[in-house]
Amino acid sequence: MVSNEKLPSFTVLEGKVHVFKREGSPYWWVGFHFKGKYLRKTSKQTDEGAARAFAHDWYFQRQVEIQSGNIASPKYAFDAVAKEAIKHYKSLVTRSIRSERTLEGIESVLKSRVIPFFKKMPVTSIDNTTWHRFKDKVLEDHPDIKRGTLHQYKNAIRTVLNEAYRVGYIKVLPVFKDEYKSKKNEASRPWFNSREYTRLHRSIAAHANRLKKIDKRQFEHALELYDFVIFAACTGMRVGELRNCRVTDVSVELDKNVGKEYLIIRNVKGKRGSGVCQSYYGAVPAFRRIVERRNISEPSNCDEPLFLIHHRVMFNKILEKANLKYSNTTPPIKRDFVSLRATYICYRLLNGAPIYEVANNCRTSVQVIEDAYAKQLGGSLLQNINRTVDESRRIGWDR
Repeated sequence: MVSNEKLPSFTVLEGKVHVFKREGSPYWWVGFHFKGKYLRKTSKQTDEGAARAFAHDWYFQRQVEIQSGNIASPKYAFDAVAKEAIKHYKSLVTRSIRSERTLEGIESVLKSRVIPFFKKMPVTSIDNTTWHRFKDKVLEDHPDIKRGTLHQYKNAIRTVLNEAYRVGYIKVLPVFKDEYKSKKNEASRPWFNSREYTRLHRSIAAHANRLKKIDKRQFEHALELYDFVIFAACTGMRVGELRNCRVTDVSVELDKNVGKEYLIIRNVKGKRGSGVCQSYYGAVPAFRRIVERRNISEPSNCDEPLFLIHHRVMFNKILEKANLKYSNTTPPIKRDFVSLRATYICYRLLNGAPIYEVANNCRTSVQVIEDAYAKQLGGSLLQNINRTVDESRRIGWDR
């Protein structure tokens, strides 16, 4: 039963701090208002004089924390801004500006380790030092964590800070600087050269033939993987874009200049929003096999996913068995589905496609193409390196 008797209370520091008793507690409590939030704490004292002294010390200690940014207004707290960031990101997904799969990844990363660490920390106090404290904590708890996973954490934090910047909670976005022994772009995006790509095709076909009489369902999966590899290597689409692709998004067009068919993939949804992609000629037979295998009578009206299963496990097993899991570079780099996109880009560059058109068709920048692919191909792209303007005036050692 709640008593109607008024509990004792008084103030100190010219009314700034309240000292009071609470129902059911023998101790004095202290508290004050800060930006719409009431901060309070038990003094663990039953004596009024001791509680008064505690209130003085506690108030000034909290003021120091406020000045240092360790106590924020509720709307500036990281977890509160994170909710607003996710809400805003969902609106971007609805308008096809951002990918739903990317949103799911950001939400997962925030909930797993980011929000539990930053929690009530004000977004105004997050900087490069804070990022490194978080990273050190993650590395301490998980020493084998991959560089790519840390990058996902960083992107999730940036998403929250971008929202804080958008609504005016912070005036400048902090820059997170990491030191690595090597540049990621110089040791990434391995591709399949023509011999390796042929070996990959034959290995998947052989794997499918072995499954034909053993496991009908796995045989169907292997056939789809075969077409997935061709489709990916002939379009340069990202893995997420391929998984989002529907049958109705794909149409067959005729290149009148050469008399060959190619695909136009519309409504390509990925981490860069939505776009359109034009395939190389080899993607057409793969698309037609998918349509025929699934008995799709009207592809233009079919909203089913183009690829029903994500065959990552089977693909990795085939890569290992065919000795293609690692590139022949120094050091060797691990291959995966992303290598198919790299294969498309490298083949187009080697065949003389303008770098701007390749970047545009792959929904990326010319800078990324130059840094991540063209550099690795090196002299293979220099079609005019031996060109001579006037044979009679040629200067060199082979005159």
